[in-house]
Amino acid sequence: MENEEKFSVDTENLKAETKETVNQVKESIKNVNLKNDAEETKGFLKEMFSNPFEAVRMVANEEENVFKKVIMIMLVFIIASAAYAIISVVKYGAYLDLLDNIMTIIAGILYPVFFVLAPAVVVLLLNKNNKKSLITIISTIVVASVPVVINHLIDIVEILVSGISIITGPISTGLSAVAMILTYFGMKDLFAIEEHKDFIKKYLVIKIAAALIITILTRIGIC
Repeated sequence: MENEEKFSVDTENLKAETKETVNQVKESIKNVNLKNDAEETKGFLKEMFSNPFEAVRMVANEEENVFKKVIMIMLVFIIASAAYAIISVVKYGAYLDLLDNIMTIIAGILYPVFFVLAPAVVVLLLNKNNKKSLITIISTIVVASVPVVINHLIDIVEILVSGISIITGPISTGLSAVAMILTYFGMKDLFAIEEHKDFIKKYLVIKIAAALIITILTRIGIC
């Protein structure tokens, strides 16, 4: 198969990419201007909703640096996930012990991070022919996952408003489908593979590997 890559772990490259990513995250957080960054992110999302595939393509092909906006999106993702976990503990925590409640909240905070990092690392390790930085990979996955972030906001509404899932359920299903499609095309752009038949197997490997990582982390109570 054309563009076939063998799975191997270049630990030095992974360390370098991780260090660079951590440094950029630190720098972005240090220079954050909540009001301005929030407005810019809002403008980016408005443009994205008009043409989501083009927005994901531009990020994957490094035509637009959106990392500050990615930080803002992740901030919303983490807050929404943590809020849902806290509300769950308040509503149902009486049936669990204190440690379980604490772990539920910690898992709620960490889940968005691993949701993005797990597939990002797999893509970094598999993508030998069209090298992209971990920052670019993370940015692509986060932008493609905006519908997932919206779903987490909907989850909060559902846990607070009894019976609303009759309305929100189909919306959540549709958003999940959109996120899956955007992620597929975003990853396809990251690998620069033209033919779908040449990429589908690779996409399945990424999704299965990422799901396995998340499952293991969930089983040990990290997310």
